[in-house]
Amino acid sequence: MNPRITFLKSSYESFRGRDVNDLYKHYVQKREKALLDSIAAATAINGIFFSDYIDYDKITPEIAEAFQTSFPNLELSDLSKMSEDQLAGIISNWKGKLFEFNVRDNLNVGEMVGDIQLEEGQYAVVADSLTQPGWDLQILNADGTVARELQAKATDSLSYINEAFEKYPDIDIISTSEVAGLNDNLLNSDISNEDITNSLVDPMKSLFDSPVENFLEDIFPMLPVLIITTTEGRKCIMGKQTAMEGLQSGIKRGTRSAASMGLGALLAWMDFGVFSIGGTFALNYFWSRHEDSNEALKILEKKERELRLLAAKY
Repeated sequence: MNPRITFLKSSYESFRGRDVNDLYKHYVQKREKALLDSIAAATAINGIFFSDYIDYDKITPEIAEAFQTSFPNLELSDLSKMSEDQLAGIISNWKGKLFEFNVRDNLNVGEMVGDIQLEEGQYAVVADSLTQPGWDLQILNADGTVARELQAKATDSLSYINEAFEKYPDIDIISTSEVAGLNDNLLNSDISNEDITNSLVDPMKSLFDSPVENFLEDIFPMLPVLIITTTEGRKCIMGKQTAMEGLQSGIKRGTRSAASMGLGALLAWMDFGVFSIGGTFALNYFWSRHEDSNEALKILEKKERELRLLAAKY
């Protein structure tokens, strides 16, 4: 066979067999890397915006009113900065005020609470002062005179109830259902202490994390940087790329991650919730796929030109 034809044949087979196969493997690796970067960016957005958050959709107007009354110098958003011990103290006081509001509202809509039902023209009010001695609620007549005073105790501790009886023996106590049957002098609100507590904890349950969860939440925002640095550094150590190539690849991947996280942050700020996580993932992944596809196409076009030149030469 003509040696020139033999050389051309071997060159073509080399390109078809080795180079195209290597190019395919390279593209698959790029796709896997794009998936890894996208997951890391989405996880970082979740760690930044949704790891410790308050579900405001579960904050009812009554719960919000009880908080504002109990803590006039705080905002609900301040709770995300508190320790678990601080939150426990907040919830204890908040629960007591919420119970008072529940009793007030139930009475004012005509329900019987304990053995109490309002008469025509009467209405119930909660004490304006947080340090009001003796009573927590008053039942007022239509002319504003006081018909009855009550203490409201949201607790499952009978000793706490007994202390209140000793201190204010002339004021009736209405309690949560857990302790109402333990003392004949108590008025049963038919409101559960556990239910009230859960209604406050549920919107903030992500704030009560274990030490491991807190550690992971601190790590997640840095996950894209850690993954990019580790994977590019490993390739440099193994001799699969130069330090300059690793730097260039790292900058490109970092730019995509930063841009996608920026979109996620914007969506989170606009209150799109979990859609911000999906947006972060989608932008990073499809941007990476687009760039990698273009890179593979350019390499193929280059190889095709080289073959054409080789064929024209021989």
